[in-house]
Amino acid sequence: MERPILAQTSTTLNQTIHKARSAFQAGRYAEAEELWRKVVEQQPNSAEAFYELGFSLHLQEEIGAAIASYQKALSLDPNYDTPYINLGLAFIELMQYDEADQAFQKVLSFPDQPETPASTHALAHYNLAIIYKRQDDLERARQHVQSALALAPDFQAAQALLQQIETPQTEE
Repeated sequence: MERPILAQTSTTLNQTIHKARSAFQAGRYAEAEELWRKVVEQQPNSAEAFYELGFSLHLQEEIGAAIASYQKALSLDPNYDTPYINLGLAFIELMQYDEADQAFQKVLSFPDQPETPASTHALAHYNLAIIYKRQDDLERARQHVQSALALAPDFQAAQALLQQIETPQTEE
């Protein structure tokens, strides 16, 4: 008798995950957040579920809650590299550049993984370039954006950032 209940629970959980992903892809982030909260209640040790919850929160500009969720994902699986990228982006949004730098440096300590629009290492270098540009350290920004482009030559955002760094800003 317990077996069908477990199977039903598993089926229900899989349906919830599917609905959460569909809601997220459709841009219904609040709905996705609600569904991911149900998933983490049922799977409190799922780093992926906490990452997805954090991503849903992040896109609703609930940055503090997103950071907490990304950090929970990383506490469950410190080798899960993807949350570090979004954690770094969240810290950039809060202008906590040292914390963002640490997150992106952590990404660079893992093997490079394919992602969109560029690999994890290219994204980390690109985001480090943004940090250094905002801190007016244009030489370090240039180095990191060039590293991003060495890994992903067609990475358009990195190409545009390099052009911004290399084009002197004139004050009017």
